[in-house]
Amino acid sequence: MKLRVHYLKRQATFSDTDKIIESLKGAGLLSAIEIELQATNGSTSCTDHEIHDDVSKVEIVDGAEVLESLRMIEWRGLNFYELGKMPRATFDENGGATQKESIMILFGRYLGDPEYYFDPSKFNNPQLIIDVALTISATAGFASGTGKVTIKLYIIEEGALPQKGFIMRKEKYNFTTASSGDEYIDLPVDFPYAAIAFSAILSTYRPDEIISKVKLSFDDDEYVPVNIYTEDIMDRLRMIYGLAEQKKRVLTADDGSILTDIYDIHDARIFSEADDHIATIESTDAEKVTNGLYDLTSPATPAFQTTAKACNLYVKGLCPHGMVIVTPQHVNDFGNLLDVKNRRKLQLILTQAQANAAVRVVISQIRS
Repeated sequence: MKLRVHYLKRQATFSDTDKIIESLKGAGLLSAIEIELQATNGSTSCTDHEIHDDVSKVEIVDGAEVLESLRMIEWRGLNFYELGKMPRATFDENGGATQKESIMILFGRYLGDPEYYFDPSKFNNPQLIIDVALTISATAGFASGTGKVTIKLYIIEEGALPQKGFIMRKEKYNFTTASSGDEYIDLPVDFPYAAIAFSAILSTYRPDEIISKVKLSFDDDEYVPVNIYTEDIMDRLRMIYGLAEQKKRVLTADDGSILTDIYDIHDARIFSEADDHIATIESTDAEKVTNGLYDLTSPATPAFQTTAKACNLYVKGLCPHGMVIVTPQHVNDFGNLLDVKNRRKLQLILTQAQANAAVRVVISQIRS
């Protein structure tokens, strides 16, 4: 398999609020598309705000037909399971720093898959669309006019076999949770599934504290492939996929609260950049880290540091961006897809346990 990398854009400036549109017509056989967005923080800081907060949609469309469509946080959460690691990112809250985040639209099981890829020639007008609206702020956002985008196409030059299909990912449903009760979601039965997932986001709550149980039902319980507590799903996710990692350069004082994108933190470490200071982890709660920060300038009289200082935080855990894979097979195991052939109905049933959380249902199907 020979791949060639082609830039549609490289660090091209976009407006603070923009719809970036690029044609994929004539691009060749695509194994993947990599997208990187960057922006410069406000002059003072960019506290608790990242680029993914400002990208509402990254999609591929063919006229009115939507082939791929997820929010950037959903792309990043799903990418962890597909790539085996979080996609590249630079998180930095310091004033004037440049933040970068990337996602990968992978059309096959891996980069260079000879059987599963996207062939734009089979569509009339395939386009890549990125909807972005940067938050402009001196303290909790970005400096105006600093957004840049890089788009790389991974094109199959040689070695492609007859196409078996490509992955389509979409957000199919979203809702705000109640404190109890079941939410019934009808899912399409047109193409087989590589994965069915949901993200459940409410600060200081793990996904299993929001959605306590998950069920997948074909044809009114004629076949039930999944009927399991979310806590047990997350145990399985750790065994199959391991832990996600995130590093953030943050501005924090003693007893500071830092919000990460890992919604079940298993390990956290923090280091102060300031001379004669020591930072500690006091507690973790879902995606939240509470830290201590001590000023040892006068060793005989150490003091709590009440002024925010730059610190480097490292966390490991489950459910990046609150994303939980429901289907038991590995997302890249196309030999054991969830088959919908001859099925008339598929429902995802989520049992709610905590009110006011944002839940989004994401599907990954193989289109042939």
